[in-house]
Order: sequence, then C-alpha cells, then structure tokens
Amino acid sequence: MNWTSLSEFITMGGHGYYVWCSYGALTAGVIYELWTLVARRRKICARLAREARAAKSTLEI
Repeated sequence: MNWTSLSEFITMGGHGYYVWCSYGALTAGVIYELWTLVARRRKICARLAREARAAKSTLEI
C-alpha cells in the first residue's frame, strides 16, 4: 500500500477508524498488563521484605 499523504495513511482507504481503534485497544491492553505486572511485583517484594523482617525479629528474641 502506498499513500501519497499523511491524511491517506490515517484514513487507510476508509478502514482507518477500525485499524486505529484496534491499535489503541492493543496498546491499552499492553499498558494494563505491564501496569499489573509491576504492581504485583511490588506487592510480592513488600510481602517478602515484611516476612524477612518478621523472621529476623523472631531470631533476635
């Protein structure tokens, strides 16, 4: 496919709305997945740190 202008590229022969909505949905899904992975990792790291502190305090007593 060859486009002669940016406008033609964006409209993609009348299918641009569906194409760009699909790209938007994909991007939103990837961002959501990354966000949940980071949040889950932070939660796990915090729990492990809390457990390590608890284990250390029981050893000192």
